[in-house]
Amino acid sequence: MQVLKWVLRNNHKWVILSFLAAVASNLSQIIYMFFVGELVNRIEERSAIERSFYLLMAGFLITNAVTQYLCQLSGRYTAERLAHTLRMGFLRAKVYQKGRESKNGDAASAMSVVQNELSSANDYLSNTFFDMIGMSISGILVFVCLMIINAKLTMVILLPTLLILGYVLWTGGKLSKVVAQTLEEKNRMNRVVYSAIDHYPVIRVYDAKEFVQENYDKALERWGRAEIKKDRLYAICNSFSGVLSFLPLLLLLVAGVYMVVTGEIMIGTLIFFLSLQKSVTMFIMNMPMWIANFKNFIVNLSRIDVA
Repeated sequence: MQVLKWVLRNNHKWVILSFLAAVASNLSQIIYMFFVGELVNRIEERSAIERSFYLLMAGFLITNAVTQYLCQLSGRYTAERLAHTLRMGFLRAKVYQKGRESKNGDAASAMSVVQNELSSANDYLSNTFFDMIGMSISGILVFVCLMIINAKLTMVILLPTLLILGYVLWTGGKLSKVVAQTLEEKNRMNRVVYSAIDHYPVIRVYDAKEFVQENYDKALERWGRAEIKKDRLYAICNSFSGVLSFLPLLLLLVAGVYMVVTGEIMIGTLIFFLSLQKSVTMFIMNMPMWIANFKNFIVNLSRIDVA
């Protein structure tokens, strides 16, 4: 966690800018969709629609497009800066602090960190970290907005999502164990390779090539089995989770149509809920996976020395 704080602190201005851009992007989208729903409601009521209403709606449409572009631009740029800071911090620790006692002090271990922990942490920072934060901001803002507009219809979305969350938590625990096992098997395989490279003269003298090859083949086979197991479990769990993800939408549609027929809400309100419900459901359903991936990310960071 200290390494993550160090990386964020060294890029705090860009992190704050990306956060504000994400908030602005989500707020503009919510407001624009509210105007769309209000337009449908006014058409349904056959009430007059002022020119100022159209101008405001057009203005928020343009604002939504601009803020989404700025959100993506600032988020991707900040993510790359964080990854670059982590890479340079690790490099400085190895180049300028050779005398410092560290668990990554030897060359073989350092190469293993570069190919495994550092590579995984860089990929997470570049491709996942800000997407996770952006979806979290979106889910929270949308949930608060939906609760304000119609709490009953929001609960129709929330309750089946929480049931699905129980399934996701159960599968997430199994997946995190398999991922950790796969990473450990890969580290063992890399240690065999780097040990063979470091002790190559000794291996030649004692003609131990067959012994090293046998150990490498066994480590490679164990890693391969772990990868296959992980991919199969991912395919089964994610496929079933994808089917379940449509349950909140289906229940929302049924309950919303009933409330429209009974006059409790108008069509525009239902359209507003249908447009934004995915932000809430995906945020809740993906949270366990995000937590598991974040824990793996923190474990990888704990093995990286920075300076």
